[in-house]
Amino acid sequence: MIGTLSLYVMRRFVGAFTAAFAAVLLLVVLVDLVEQMRRSAGTATNFSQVLELSLLHAPSLMMEILPFLTLIAALTCFARLARSSELVVTRAAGVSVWRLIAPAVAAAALGGVLAFSVLDPLSAGLLQRFERQEARWIKDRASLLSVSGNGLWLRQAGGEGQTVVHAQRANGDGTQLWRVSLFRFAEGDRLAARVEAARAVLEPGRWVLYDVREWDLAQPTARSSPEGGTPPAGETDAQAQAELGVAPAMGWTDLEQLTLPTELTRAQILESFASPGTISFWALPGFIKGLEAAGVSAARHRMHWQAQLALPLLLPAMVLIGAAFSMRHVRFGGLGLMALGAIGTGLAYFFLANVTQAFGGSGAIAAPLAAWIPPVAMTLFALGLLLHLEDG
Repeated sequence: MIGTLSLYVMRRFVGAFTAAFAAVLLLVVLVDLVEQMRRSAGTATNFSQVLELSLLHAPSLMMEILPFLTLIAALTCFARLARSSELVVTRAAGVSVWRLIAPAVAAAALGGVLAFSVLDPLSAGLLQRFERQEARWIKDRASLLSVSGNGLWLRQAGGEGQTVVHAQRANGDGTQLWRVSLFRFAEGDRLAARVEAARAVLEPGRWVLYDVREWDLAQPTARSSPEGGTPPAGETDAQAQAELGVAPAMGWTDLEQLTLPTELTRAQILESFASPGTISFWALPGFIKGLEAAGVSAARHRMHWQAQLALPLLLPAMVLIGAAFSMRHVRFGGLGLMALGAIGTGLAYFFLANVTQAFGGSGAIAAPLAAWIPPVAMTLFALGLLLHLEDG
């Protein structure tokens, strides 16, 4: 009897969650479609591109409201059981409230595991594509920064061409770089100069480089011989100059300090860092190590990883809260107030989670502590509420 009842409750909960997920997903796509149309006004973006942006963005938004969807599913499931008097029958048969809730709690815990292991990598890949397409179609720019195993790469545009900046290490916001190499490109993507510096500091409107070595590559590649001829075919410029006894026109120039104009700002650099939501749960640990090796703060990414890891505890906590507020028999009335109380509790959770994530993302408190405080608090609150309402 218990096994059949458990499967029945689990099926009702999963059905309610699926219906809530589908309805909210449709609503999210429609609302985001309107927002993307507003943002793309005045650009060359067409409707199919705007629709693609909305569809790519929707999964990441659904991941953010997954706890609230679980709460709605639990409210719907147990309210229907109460309205149909099935709860009264099962309680009269000697089934405790804990056994009745256990199947939904187990389903929510399994859903949390699937969320961070399967849904998060899927939404991360789609969000990454969304940000690329958004940068091309709406913001009209590509990513300025990337982090690899050998440091950071920045790209900036100027009136004379592009400049690519590579640094072995950086501070937390990318405004100070160490062991810097700059590659300046002229028109036609032709390499014009290379600059090496021990340190670079971003100031308003300029990069200030210290302990600089500059190599000017913008020199003619063909040299005339003393007789007025040109070097033999296949002979390099350096070989020709060596044979002619002429010192190379290209070489390193040592400078104590060099100033280069830039339109980059601290906000643009911070915005160009890959957001945690665009990186798969399984790839985040390696990415965090790369950021920390480059000297960049990985607090936001570590916080996101811990928050995803806490989903198997958070979603069951939402089931417990939904059950506590909805297992009241209809003849006692007050179901509307109980549902309102559940929604208020869910909003309180989101407020608490946003506060702790802000502290964790800034590094003010440890990321594991910031990520696990909200689900643990919600679990203890729901258990206390259930004990009070059901066991007196």
